[in-house]
Amino acid sequence: ALVVVIGLVVAAVVVVAFTPLLDARLDSDPDPAVDHAAAMERAAALTAADGPDVNPECTSRILDHGERTARSVVLLHGYTNCPAQFSVVADAYFNAGYNVVVARIPQHGMSDRLTTDLSYLTPGALVTLADESVDIAAGLGERVSVVGLSAGGTLAAWLAAERSDVAEVALMAPLIVPKVLPEVTVGAVARLSRVIPDIYLWWDGDLKESLASPPYAYPRYSVHSLGALLAVGRDAQRDPGREVPLERMVVVTNENDAAVSNAAVGGLVDRLGEGAQQRVEHVFTEDLGYKHDIIDPQGENVEDLDAIYDVLGPILGIPG
Repeated sequence: ALVVVIGLVVAAVVVVAFTPLLDARLDSDPDPAVDHAAAMERAAALTAADGPDVNPECTSRILDHGERTARSVVLLHGYTNCPAQFSVVADAYFNAGYNVVVARIPQHGMSDRLTTDLSYLTPGALVTLADESVDIAAGLGERVSVVGLSAGGTLAAWLAAERSDVAEVALMAPLIVPKVLPEVTVGAVARLSRVIPDIYLWWDGDLKESLASPPYAYPRYSVHSLGALLAVGRDAQRDPGREVPLERMVVVTNENDAAVSNAAVGGLVDRLGEGAQQRVEHVFTEDLGYKHDIIDPQGENVEDLDAIYDVLGPILGIPG
């Protein structure tokens, strides 16, 4: 009887971890704002969701010219970071004439950097936030771009796969496969993370909670939240549901990246970029020594950020 019970448990674990039987399709539910006024009403609801527990630097931001512009852009920040990560880039887009949506990913940006809110992050909440951001941007601009770094790159890839009203996407170091995981285990981690007790791990095992750069980012992450992001990344790799090809696709990877692996990026790019009018790919080579976060003005590449921005600006269409 004991052998039978153990066998059933092992079989259940195998089914949950290594088969897609329990994978739910994360379909988009687009509801784009019909005009500027409607978009601003939804923008007010988005920013109102930032309660008193959110770090004031980390609230969602809407940079608006007061009317619908030719172009709008959604900026999606990285895992355990917050909208402040894109502050310089957001201003650059705005100064170039874009209306800008910088959305806070759920359970991120809390004043308490040791919060356990990450344990409640779900794939559904992630794609809902992504959908809402594009719905707002659709009313703010005639042509919508989406730019994401790391986890934001994961959401940007999902949006590019799902929504035909996303004309342009820029994926920067998208979190599809973490550096710490072999690619073959990603599906198992995404599935098992939903049923096992949550575990928190330090980004820097020596500094732990003393990790101070950037000052608004969390110094640790949780297995549950990582699994939720990996589930969205796996969904983005399925056959795209969009009806028309992307107008433009930008992909930026970093050979020296210690956080995410570039292993799965090629296949993702080929699927999403099929038929795209323009594809731009840039690789920061290992000898440059750049770390993962190539955007944050207070992040780990702060001393090299001018040189990085000089490269990214023209690629993103915001030189200078």
